[in-house]
Amino acid sequence: MSAAFGSLRTTFEALANRNYRWLWLGRLATSATFQMGGVVQGWLVYELTGSAFALGWVSAGWSVATLLLSPYGGVIADRLDKRTLMLWSRLGMMLNTLFLGLLISFGLIQVWHIALASFLNGVFIAFLMPAQQSIISDLVEPRVLMNAMSVDALGMGLMGVFAASLAGLLIEEIGAQGVYFFMAGMYLMSLFTIAKLPSAPPHQGERASIWADLVSGGRYLAGHATLLAILTLGLVRVFFVMPYVSLMPAFSENVMGYDARGLGLLQSAGGVGALVASLIACRMGDFKGKGKLLISVSVVLGLGLIAYVTVPWAPAVFLFLALVGGLNNLYMVLNSTLLLSNTDAAYRGRVLSISMMQFGLHPLGTIPSGAIADQVGVPWVVAVQGAIVAAAFALVGVFKPDIKKMP
Repeated sequence: MSAAFGSLRTTFEALANRNYRWLWLGRLATSATFQMGGVVQGWLVYELTGSAFALGWVSAGWSVATLLLSPYGGVIADRLDKRTLMLWSRLGMMLNTLFLGLLISFGLIQVWHIALASFLNGVFIAFLMPAQQSIISDLVEPRVLMNAMSVDALGMGLMGVFAASLAGLLIEEIGAQGVYFFMAGMYLMSLFTIAKLPSAPPHQGERASIWADLVSGGRYLAGHATLLAILTLGLVRVFFVMPYVSLMPAFSENVMGYDARGLGLLQSAGGVGALVASLIACRMGDFKGKGKLLISVSVVLGLGLIAYVTVPWAPAVFLFLALVGGLNNLYMVLNSTLLLSNTDAAYRGRVLSISMMQFGLHPLGTIPSGAIADQVGVPWVVAVQGAIVAAAFALVGVFKPDIKKMP
């Protein structure tokens, strides 16, 4: 019994930290809103338009704001109290979500409303994420950082399983507006947990200007080739992995013949995989060879995308979606851990903001993918993207061995 308890404590070591527990509980709530929002937004847009292209450009709205504002969000995260920044960002997201629910309730909702709300969420995310990710390093010891990132991903996996399925059920039972009102309640819960966190002041004093901080952040990255390489590899994932999520409503209806419940189950399959992968990552602890594992995971991720859309058997579709979700989550854990553990404290917000800025390039993947999918079908598009991912990371593993040597 004591051995099992000790093993459990090791697996969830980060949760022994009271402040991290509050942060994690808030992340559970916002992860639920992310998963539910993806299901209800995709369902609503496809119901209004019947277009895979619309799925692409509407979901890309938040990316545009993130692309434009993430560098500033990173600077602000390095200059101000992170807790305060998180509070205001999540409050804005709650009000944005509540407004969408009201528009649907009064029968006024249009596609441009959803696109605008997506853009506004991108504005809030640009300031929230650098603070939310970098504060983890302030709350836990360096040796617990990998475990903290894994436990964070575990929470996202849990919400991927339950929240996505719940969204599909709620759409059928109480309508899309009910889902948005539920999400607003989850944001309110996250505000309470943030209020429990200690202040997280900047690691440096006053700076000359925001522009000067942007320039110094760029110079810092230019002098750290491994960090720059990890950030560059993230572009491959953004362009060629992430579009499969935006295209899932079209795949669900046109290929699988599913309704909203079925779409929620497909989304949940990825969450199950993410959950399992996160548990494995929690058990790994602070191991060596994270860079090598990052390359290997990404190659198999690309192959999993191909299998997901080319094996025409429902159990196999769910199985490969679980594999893709798991590997995608493990990639994010490894990526964030490598960035945080190899970046000086004073620059973490800015470095992580560049990682977030990559998501602003999401439209370069989703919009062309949606337009092409309308012509040739989702399976062809996702299969080609999977092949590109597998080939790109395999080549990097061969020609850039320094990345595989990252601890």
